[in-house]
Amino acid sequence: MTAMKKDTLKGKTALVTGGTRGIGRAISEKLAEAGAGLILHARLISDSVQQFAHKLGEENGIAVDCVAADFINPTNIDRMFDQISAAGLDIDILINNAGFETTFAAEDMPLADWQAVLQVNLNAPFRCSQEAARRMKKKGEGGVIINISSIHDTVPRKGLAHYCAAKAGLRMLGHCTALEWAEYGVRVVNVSPGAIETDMNREAIENFGRDKFESWIPARRLGNTSDIASMVCFLCSNEASYLTGTDIYIDGAYMRNLVRYDDRPGRSST
Repeated sequence: MTAMKKDTLKGKTALVTGGTRGIGRAISEKLAEAGAGLILHARLISDSVQQFAHKLGEENGIAVDCVAADFINPTNIDRMFDQISAAGLDIDILINNAGFETTFAAEDMPLADWQAVLQVNLNAPFRCSQEAARRMKKKGEGGVIINISSIHDTVPRKGLAHYCAAKAGLRMLGHCTALEWAEYGVRVVNVSPGAIETDMNREAIENFGRDKFESWIPARRLGNTSDIASMVCFLCSNEASYLTGTDIYIDGAYMRNLVRYDDRPGRSST
């Protein structure tokens, strides 16, 4: 995918939840390069978060604000939007990216873990979408909501019943809100990454075996955060103005290759 022009999103403001690490960080960088102002959400506003925000603003000539909220507590989401309103900030684009997971066999999973994972991965995107859509409708210029889901919104995985259930719910939430908000010019798209390498999981990938992933994924490589960020930036632009209510899987065909067969017909030897 070609790089977006510098001013493609000029005049727009994007709220990116979990926007300072991993996939969210790459999305924030791409949106900034396309000229969008940013509201960066993080669980805590650390020195490194502030430095990242300052760097994006300086390098791209945009306004960058930071908001803190631990989505485990629903009331923190309300406080975050109160802060956004008090600062007089618009929201033209919402990227529902914040999420987390734990791993438990279903029969051993503590209720607290089930509730926490559903709260952050499903309930929080619902509340953020509600608040963003209200502002977009009031402004009257439409808007874009991108839900960062996972191939596990469709593909089950052992130990992740809560995460898979949350992402499946997020997928349907995207469909329903796209249907309801299309008449207001608010587009909703689900982006579902496969195995994506980030600074946070690189060591775990190496310990598990990079070669295993590369043999399982038909594209023969792990994804990178730029693969996701470039698509998200495109979806936020007018070039994607007729795209809503759909799911985009970015996984190198990983989810199409979960059943193992022999190599037939195989490669030609010529």
